[in-house]
Amino acid sequence: MTASRNVFAGIALLAAALLAFPGDASSQRRGKEPEKVEAFPNATREAPEGRVSSRLQRQFNSMIEALNKDDDPAKARKIADELIANSRSSAFEKSVAAQVAGNAANDLDDVDASIVYYQLALEQNGLDNDAHFGTMQNLAITLLNNDDTAGAITLLQRLIDETNTDNGDIYYALAGAYLQDEQYPKGIETLKRAISVSKEPKDDWQKLLMTAYLETQQPNEAIAVGEALLTKTPDDKRLLLTLASAYLDLEQSDKAIGLLEGARARGLLTETRDYQTLYSLYFNADGREKDVIGAINEGIEKGLLKRDLPTLGALAQAAYFAEDIPLALATYKEAAAVDPKGETGLNYAKVLSGEGEDATARDAAKAALAKGVAKPGEAWMVIARSENQLDNVSAARAALAEAAKFPETREQANRMLSQFR
Repeated sequence: MTASRNVFAGIALLAAALLAFPGDASSQRRGKEPEKVEAFPNATREAPEGRVSSRLQRQFNSMIEALNKDDDPAKARKIADELIANSRSSAFEKSVAAQVAGNAANDLDDVDASIVYYQLALEQNGLDNDAHFGTMQNLAITLLNNDDTAGAITLLQRLIDETNTDNGDIYYALAGAYLQDEQYPKGIETLKRAISVSKEPKDDWQKLLMTAYLETQQPNEAIAVGEALLTKTPDDKRLLLTLASAYLDLEQSDKAIGLLEGARARGLLTETRDYQTLYSLYFNADGREKDVIGAINEGIEKGLLKRDLPTLGALAQAAYFAEDIPLALATYKEAAAVDPKGETGLNYAKVLSGEGEDATARDAAKAALAKGVAKPGEAWMVIARSENQLDNVSAARAALAEAAKFPETREQANRMLSQFR
């Protein structure tokens, strides 16, 4: 699997809301605040103590309000830059300003700057544990979304080692980094860890695990995950299609078809690819040609399938194998007209020849030759048979002479030519 950089876009930045700081008189006037629950209670790092000095308090409050209240990340970043550049700012103050600037830069889609700010916040080492490790997590996810999977993996593993965390979101982020780096076994194991430590693991985590199993040729494991998910969300179309793919990997096409038929009955097939998947499944199953026809016609009626070459080609073949020759001929004719090459026209000519429509078969084969076919000898053989049936012996002989020039029909053409002599 070549993982897309957006596969893990759902991993949100923490973007900690620093509304008040130690030394903020406004927070002191509000009285005693609820006891804080630590996000990383098992961290081995000794958290430094820090506070915003009174001379910088107003500037800090303006910065936070700009980011969180006024939704003005550009202003917040500008103030943060001033605080970072201030030689009198403490390590704590620089760390907080860099953290806010990193969040603001992310809001402004300036990823490179965001990475620099978060790194600065960590280097200054002035934040409490929750803010410090939260910034580390934000930096790792920003690196991941910027395709620096190696950096993200290193940072997330460091975060886990230094906090002894059982936070499923962090393990999920690390799993995402491993999978994006195509380290599938580590990604799968870490994703399973994320699921196991979470009280309520997200369905998307399970879906990613299912996809990872499929990408590593473990369809049985993928099916086990998918079937469990399906009991919770039976109308999740994407899940249905992924599970159907897993069934197909195990050659359990009946189960795959059953899933799609159930989705069809519940009105879940609402896109072109849904009907394409359904009629392809029917087409590859024995004796389901009439179902192919029904699915294609329904898709066309709903406006989800166009009467284009792929659709018409599938419909024509299904009609032919279902022995609905009138439909097969009509559809092949329509398909041949929209085919820029001659392959569909040659198939049309062959069906016509088999049905004794010799003059039309000859003309269709000539039209196919004019467009270009991969095996022109086959087109010349159709022409030869048609001319022979029409008692045009000299034309038949000439067509066989042409067919004898091509390896796919040389032996057959020469044998028939010898019968004319």
